[in-house]
Amino acid sequence: MNVEATAAYNLLLTLHSYNTAKRKVLLTLAHVYPRSVSGTQLAKMTGYSTKANVLYRGPIEELEADQLILVDRLTPRLYSIRINHEHQLMALFIDLCREAGGELQAQFLDFIDAGGESK
Repeated sequence: MNVEATAAYNLLLTLHSYNTAKRKVLLTLAHVYPRSVSGTQLAKMTGYSTKANVLYRGPIEELEADQLILVDRLTPRLYSIRINHEHQLMALFIDLCREAGGELQAQFLDFIDAGGESK
């Protein structure tokens, strides 16, 4: 992979500027792209409680406002969440995760394929 140093640096700066919850969301979504996940699946994969609504009260709304993720509100309580592959930095992040994150990608996809339950 021949990644332009400036783009990689900008990606690192962007990820560093976010708190842990936002970084976990982006990391998870980049690994499962092109698939989308529900809010419950995302909470479980990132290690947050599905009952506390930690992700809904800030990280998801803020990442969506920054146009880094796309959220389809299927019902008032059911969201379909995916990374914005058209954003230049997120496209780079997806490429990096695909090339170097095969093991983590497999774990996330196994989790999704198992219906959101750990194997």
